[in-house]
Amino acid sequence: MLFEDYYHNVFKTIPPWEQKIYSRIFYDKKFVPVDKILKDIHKKYGEWSKLVAHYIWEDLFWTRKHKHIEWLEKEIRL
Repeated sequence: MLFEDYYHNVFKTIPPWEQKIYSRIFYDKKFVPVDKILKDIHKKYGEWSKLVAHYIWEDLFWTRKHKHIEWLEKEIRL
C-alpha cells in the first residue's frame, strides 16, 4: 500500500541504513543512536513525524537528482 494513500503515523523503528542518513541530515554526524533520532523527530514534529520523514526522503532524493551529494552517494552505492 502507498504511504500517501493509507496514512498511519507509525514511526517506531529506523533500519540501520536509514539511521546513517538521518544522522547526516539532522545532526551532520556519521552515527546517532536510533532512540535519539526517534525521540527528537517525535518531539519536533509530533503526530506528523512519519509524514515529515517521508517528505525528507522525497526532498533528499529529488535534490540528489539535480545536485551531487557526496556523502549520500557513498551511502547508497548506486
